[in-house]
Amino acid sequence: AEGCVMARVCHLNTCPVGVTSQKEELRKKFPGTPEHVVNFFEFVAEEVRQLMAHMGYTKFEDLIGRTDLLTTSAKQVERVAKTKAVNVDPFFAGVPNSANDRSFLRAE
Repeated sequence: AEGCVMARVCHLNTCPVGVTSQKEELRKKFPGTPEHVVNFFEFVAEEVRQLMAHMGYTKFEDLIGRTDLLTTSAKQVERVAKTKAVNVDPFFAGVPNSANDRSFLRAE
């Protein structure tokens, strides 16, 4: 979002630039307006909706747990030298295909 320095402390209420803080002294450091942040997230939401529609989905619930939809990108692997030797296949080994069984989404 506008002014974010990716400090990764959003959940601690200690945002160094005041983007995610509720503390008044930190919020004064925020260079933008709340409307800018709202606008940014509306654009993010719209892009997510477009990507999901392109894939044929309308609800996040239909995507949760669908590891069968994940693939490695040879283009991205080759882009960074450090990732060329990384094999992510074992990460997904043994993960059940949840395309048809969605029972894990329901609270017991």
